Amino acid sequence: MVKDVLQVLTEDHAVLMWLAERLASVRPGRARMLVFNELARALGAHQTIIDRTVVPALRDCGWSGLSSDVLTGHVALKRLLAETLTLEREPDAFGPMVLHLARRVGQQCDVEQRKLFPVLLESLDDDQRAIMAMDAESHLTRLLGEGPRMLGDDGMALDAGDLVEEAYVVLGSLPGRKIRPQLQH
Repeated sequence: MVKDVLQVLTEDHAVLMWLAERLASVRPGRARMLVFNELARALGAHQTIIDRTVVPALRDCGWSGLSSDVLTGHVALKRLLAETLTLEREPDAFGPMVLHLARRVGQQCDVEQRKLFPVLLESLDDDQRAIMAMDAESHLTRLLGEGPRMLGDDGMALDAGDLVEEAYVVLGSLPGRKIRPQLQH
């Protein structure tokens, strides 16, 4: 079965939404930083797909029917991510900014699904959307990597190193537990 760019974007939105929800619910500290870092990587890859795959296709078909909300929201989210990445990691400033970023990710995914997807479906044929899907997946592979990955219960791919790191964070957060990774050389 040949993928469509709408399927790739839908899958990517699901990952972004899951990470945004986790970011909004995790307590401040090391666990929040891990989730933020993963969201930042995933969001950066998504923004690359929009910039390098979707926007050129829309430009080629004359921007027909596209709401400005899609592009202005994309740029605003990109700026918010940049501001959050460069912010000091102290809880008073970083915490509220991270929660704002998580909300904006959800809002932008919703705008793209409601206002971008219909334009892509109407303006591009099946072959064009399939070619865009291959291009989008190549960006995801280049930016997020490929290779041995494990799937979590929710179907999201996790690197084994991420699982180990997250396990130490979770175990270390339990009352009375002081778990520290043993570095091997």
